[in-house]
Amino acid sequence: MLSAADNDRYNDVEPGSTLHDMARRYWLPYLRSEALEPNGPPKKVELLGEKFVSFRDGSGKVGFFEEQCPHRGASLALGRTGDNALTCIFHGWKFDVSGTCIAAPSESNPRFCSTVKVPAFPVREAGGALWVYLGPGEPPVFPEWEFCLLPPEHRRARVGYTDSNWTQNLETLLDSAHIGLLHAQPVKAEINESVVAIKGVHAPKLSVVDTPYGFQAYSRREREDGQVYLRVTEYLAPFTVLNGSMRTDEGRVLFMIPINNRRTAFWRFEWDMVHTQEWWKKQSIERGALGLKFVDHDDFLHNSLDRGREDFGQNREAMKLGHWSGFKDLRAEDAAVAESVPIVDRTKEHLGASDLVIAKMRQRFFQGLDEFERGGKPLGLGPNGDGSGIAYTDLRGTSEVVAPDIDQIEYHNVELREERKALRRAFLEAQGAGAAIKERQHA
Repeated sequence: MLSAADNDRYNDVEPGSTLHDMARRYWLPYLRSEALEPNGPPKKVELLGEKFVSFRDGSGKVGFFEEQCPHRGASLALGRTGDNALTCIFHGWKFDVSGTCIAAPSESNPRFCSTVKVPAFPVREAGGALWVYLGPGEPPVFPEWEFCLLPPEHRRARVGYTDSNWTQNLETLLDSAHIGLLHAQPVKAEINESVVAIKGVHAPKLSVVDTPYGFQAYSRREREDGQVYLRVTEYLAPFTVLNGSMRTDEGRVLFMIPINNRRTAFWRFEWDMVHTQEWWKKQSIERGALGLKFVDHDDFLHNSLDRGREDFGQNREAMKLGHWSGFKDLRAEDAAVAESVPIVDRTKEHLGASDLVIAKMRQRFFQGLDEFERGGKPLGLGPNGDGSGIAYTDLRGTSEVVAPDIDQIEYHNVELREERKALRRAFLEAQGAGAAIKERQHA
């Protein structure tokens, strides 16, 4: 349970809140790389309750500005691209990717342009996405995730949108207890082996280990065969979760990026050292054959729910026949729960033993927010407060069936990590020296 004041501090990412100021200190994904074409139309972007615009010039560089033109406030999202600039259609003021005004045809003073600049922010392109830093001063170290190292055909970046506060989506990712219940009947085309492994065992034994960037959540479920299903979730405060796969040659990083207080961008960065984009495409076709509409990677949740209906299209007839949730897939189940109440009133909740990880996440969140208010470093960026010293490349979640006497911390942090590093090294060597993706720094 939270007080009303703490619930507001937890949820509120919009201008004027402490969380808004802290959230600007991170690299945030905002568009897939493919969404911006050279000299193509600019795109509107909303982050943390603020409006921006982004475009790619003819040389491939990316600009990220506040949306309003500094002249009379017209939207630069209506602007023209070309000449390595974005031009406001109102009076023709032209800005390069740094935000510098390079032409103002309505002004006769040749020095006028030097007095005008649209607020612009640094952009990084990596892992198939565009990332922006909205904060003051130098940005933190850019996190070199494992997916950034793999060739494009072995990774994908996807984003979907939910009409709910970011906290509800993040807490769902951290909640291991719901997996065997809400997701009791995964669809054939996307059977999740972790769900199968824990079938019939609902109450996990939970523990949490603090890290410089957040924590590791350990969940153990005893199986009928005497083995244990071990699930380890890495939490990087405040917006990032790495949950596990039962294969050592694939992984995923999930981000819950607040658009505003009632809308969230759910980013999925996935990589696979065995399968390629063609395999993912085949999986999409199979989903379609089961009646599960698959949309493009710029909004993979678009057809998960029927948002025109009060019950989101829940199938009560299927529930009468034994289906648990009445929703067609895992994504729909999670989205329906999150969107059922866009901003939860946590003054009325009652946490149980299975909510240990949620309670820990909130504890770390408020400790970090309080420290930031006192002038401290942003939460989750390690002891130096700038992301240095965090081995982002080696971070992954774990989802494994193991022996009951295993040292779970040693297994996750040493044995599996070394196995994955060796596998990645061998994969990149097999791909050749050009396999690693070279990131581009934009003005």
